[in-house]
Amino acid sequence: MGAVRYLPPHMRTAVTAFSAPEVGPTAAITGLIDLGFEIGPSQAVTRTLLDTFDGRLHRAGVRLELCEGDGLELILSGEDTVRAHLSVASVPRFPDELPPGPFRSRIASLVDVRALLPGVTIMATHTSAAWRDRAEKTVVTATILEHLRVGGHEHIEIPSWTIEIEELTGYAKRAGKVVAMLERLGLERLNDDTLTVAAEAAGIELAGFSGSPTVPLDPTMPAIDGFRFVLANLAESIVANWQGTIDRLDPEFLHDLRVAVRRTRSVIGQGKGVVPPEVVEHARQRFAWLGTLTGSARDLDVYLIEWDSYTTPLGAEVITALEPVRTLLERRRKAAYTTLALSLQSAEAAELVASWRSWLGDSTNHDQRGTDADRPLGKVVAKRIVRAQSNLVERGRLIHPDTPPEQVHDVRKDAKKVRYLLECFASLLPAAEQRAFVRRLKAFQDTLGEHQDAQVHVAELRALSRELHDGGAPAETMLAIGQLIEQLDQRRAAARAAFAEGFSAYDSRSTRRALDVMLHAIGRS
Repeated sequence: MGAVRYLPPHMRTAVTAFSAPEVGPTAAITGLIDLGFEIGPSQAVTRTLLDTFDGRLHRAGVRLELCEGDGLELILSGEDTVRAHLSVASVPRFPDELPPGPFRSRIASLVDVRALLPGVTIMATHTSAAWRDRAEKTVVTATILEHLRVGGHEHIEIPSWTIEIEELTGYAKRAGKVVAMLERLGLERLNDDTLTVAAEAAGIELAGFSGSPTVPLDPTMPAIDGFRFVLANLAESIVANWQGTIDRLDPEFLHDLRVAVRRTRSVIGQGKGVVPPEVVEHARQRFAWLGTLTGSARDLDVYLIEWDSYTTPLGAEVITALEPVRTLLERRRKAAYTTLALSLQSAEAAELVASWRSWLGDSTNHDQRGTDADRPLGKVVAKRIVRAQSNLVERGRLIHPDTPPEQVHDVRKDAKKVRYLLECFASLLPAAEQRAFVRRLKAFQDTLGEHQDAQVHVAELRALSRELHDGGAPAETMLAIGQLIEQLDQRRAAARAAFAEGFSAYDSRSTRRALDVMLHAIGRS
């Protein structure tokens, strides 16, 4: 790996692109030479924007570009980001494949466990030019891109060539002269830089897939229509994350698929009386099957994602002794994903998705309607939220220090039902109040998640311990497993204790008032 080259803050750039079909690049290059630019050699270059599936870099105003010419170079730029160049031997999939330092840290802080995937790609003949002052300091740069093509989209209409002018901070007047010269030649300013223009032409959404459970809804619309819209949106999330889960691109594909399935099951369950009974029963069974399929691989994902936080407090020697455990976990995760991928590619899974989407799209089938199908959506949803909240509070009040873990987990599932209703039907609710209530709910819900994860991982660890013992694992590994079990059990106990305080804060008069304020807006007084 080559050294990182940083562009100092005073040399941060703003890029403006120009083009014109009736003016060739030769005229532009001649104009640059007349202004005093030095023209560099030309070479074939491929430029690709890298980002996560859900566009985390784009949303943060950060850009990661892979430039393939004589070698491979990553270019990091954007808002509040010092522009930096890094030579690499291969295209990174995850930030930890890059050398340690600010370059990697900046990317890792934004993408977390998500993979870096190629977005838009352009191929072109690339020529660089620089205008320097008397002190040999670069004041403006230009990039001429000729014979432009968009990877995977050979027949879309984009300019055959562009010229990008980079205005360095503090040299606006010099850049203005270049812009004026190009405009005199008849070139027109493009809406954005070349890569972004190519993405728009190819229909590539640089913001990535959002996966938001919220869709625009009207409280007066028939309930069946609202439920269909919500379920159809969730179906799109399931489909969008399907192949990425099969390919194991990163753990978030499975996580987002699983969340979309859980939301679907919850909305279907709340759709009794709106969605026809036979549809509810069939969908609940089939999506329960799909949810069960995803459980093992996701549990192992979480275990390995949290591995460092679990083991770091135990010290270096224990971490080393636990390496056989980590290896076995990774082997089990690989096997779980293989089983899951086969199931997701089965005819049964394909039929589930196809038939479900077919029913969601068939809004003309008036025979398939529940008794509450034509009631106003707002009134129906308000009633379901009240009922789900009541169930949560009643079960939560039954939790005591000696309550079985399964009963605690049921409260967690009740909390999710309330949250999913608030998120999926959020467009019916006042935005500020909805967000505040979800934060209030999430505060104690997170402790339930920590409790459940620790509970599952302790059970997994005990099973691994027996397998490793039978396989002749060294004594230090078995002792280290005991220490890790103790560490996880302490986490579980701490989360269980925190639940009591968190739920008490949630089960309050202010929570009830906040819920009443929200629901009043959609027809419940």
